[in-house]
Amino acid sequence: MRWPVIALSLFAALATSSAGGTEPAGHRPLSINDARAGKPLYLRECSACHGERADGNGPGAAFVEPRPRDFTKGSFKLRTTSSGEPPTTADILRTIERGIPGTAMPSFAFLPEQERRQIAAYVLDRAELLDGAEPQPIRDPGQPPAANTQSVAQGKQVYAKLQCAACHGEHGKGDGPSAKTLVDDDGRPILVRDFTTGVFRGGAERKDLYYRFTTGLDGSPMPAFVDSASDPERWALVDYVKSLESPALQRPLPADPIEAGRAVAQKYSCRACHVLDDGKGGTSGPDLRISGQKLSSDWVRAFLTAPREYGPIYYWRTARMPKLPLSPEEIQAVVGYLAAMGHRKVGPVATPAVTSLAKEKLAEGQLLFMLRCTECHNLGKVIESPPIKWQGPDLIRVAGRVDYDFARRWILDPHKIEPQTKMVVPGLSPEQVDAVSAFVWKASIEAKGGSTGGQP
Repeated sequence: MRWPVIALSLFAALATSSAGGTEPAGHRPLSINDARAGKPLYLRECSACHGERADGNGPGAAFVEPRPRDFTKGSFKLRTTSSGEPPTTADILRTIERGIPGTAMPSFAFLPEQERRQIAAYVLDRAELLDGAEPQPIRDPGQPPAANTQSVAQGKQVYAKLQCAACHGEHGKGDGPSAKTLVDDDGRPILVRDFTTGVFRGGAERKDLYYRFTTGLDGSPMPAFVDSASDPERWALVDYVKSLESPALQRPLPADPIEAGRAVAQKYSCRACHVLDDGKGGTSGPDLRISGQKLSSDWVRAFLTAPREYGPIYYWRTARMPKLPLSPEEIQAVVGYLAAMGHRKVGPVATPAVTSLAKEKLAEGQLLFMLRCTECHNLGKVIESPPIKWQGPDLIRVAGRVDYDFARRWILDPHKIEPQTKMVVPGLSPEQVDAVSAFVWKASIEAKGGSTGGQP
C-alpha cells in the first residue's frame, strides 16, 4: 500500500507551507511569519499616523496633510503596476525606504532591511494582499531617453492634449480651474501637485514620473495615460514637467526662536506626534512645551543628531522618533524653540555638585527610590527592576538630560505641570523628594549619565 507514503508527503508539504517556507511560484516573497514579526515594528514606526488598525486613523492623522493611507482598503498610489492593480512587493518596500516627499511620511532607510521587509509584509497582510499572487509590473521602460529642447516642446503639446492644465494649471503651479474641486475616493479635498517646486511624492527622477504618468494614482483623480499617450509622448511629458521646476530659494530660518522652530516643525510634520507651542498636536510623542522646561540643550542637540541610538526613553510610548535629515541649522533651531517654550536660556541644565549631597540624605533617598519608584523606573545597574515594570525613563541617564530643579517640582506634583501625564503622584514630602533626587542624581553622575548631555 502506498497511502502512508502519500499521506506523509502531503503532510510535509502542508507543514512547509504553514511554516512560511518557500512560497509557490508566483506568490509574494513575504510570508505570514514576516507579517507577524512586522506587527510590533509597524506599531513602533507607523501606527502614530496610520493607526494601530492600519486604517489611517492614528493619533497624529488629524494633524497631517495629506491624511495617512488607510491600508485596509488595499488601494495604493505609488506603484509600478497597471491602474487598478495592487502594488508589487518591491513597490511597498520602495516607499518604506524612500518615504514620500512633500508629506509627513519620512524615509525609513535607517531601519535594517529585514525590518523593512517585515513591516511591508504586515502592511500587505492588513491590505489582504499578502496571500495573493505577486502582481506583474508594467514593462520596465529602461534608461530614459535623453531630454532636449525638442522633447520638452513635444511634452508641452502632450500636456495640452491630455488637458493637464485643468488641474495643474497652465504653468504647472497646481492652480488649474478644477484644482479646488478635486477630492480623493474618500471625498477628502486634494492638494494638486505644483510641478514648479520639484517635489514629487513618488520620486523626482525622470523614471519615477514616467511611472506616475503610465500607471496613474489609484484613489485619486489622476488617471493613467497608458492608453491616451504613446510611450514617446509620456517621456516627452516627463521632460516638459521637469522643465517647469523652479524651486524657491531656500531662505534662512527666522531669527525669532519660536518662529524658527515652527518652520522646522512644519517642514518635518512634527505636529503629527508632538504638541507644539500653540497647544495643538499629536500625542504619540512628548508635549514639547513640557520638554522645553526640563531638557538640556546639549541633550536635545545630541538626541536629534542620532535619535535611534538612545533607544526607547518613555517605555509606555509605542512610537519611536524616526531619524530625520535635519541640518545642523535646523537642529539648533529646535534647540532654541524648546528653550524658548520652556522660558529658559539655551544651555546645560542645573545639576547639583556630588560633593554637596549629604550621606544621610542619600541613604534615605535610596530606600525611598526602592519603595516608591521601582514600579516604573530603572536605575541602570545601580538598582535594577524587571523590564516588565519599566514605564518611565531609565533614570541612570537623567543627569545632564533633565533640569534638577524641574525634577523636584515634577516629583512633588506632576499633574500640575502636565495634567495628562501617566506619572503617579508619589505622595512624598519636599524633604523626601530632595533625598530621592539627591540619590538618583549622584548615581547618574557617577555612572557618567550626564557626562555629555545624557549620552546614549
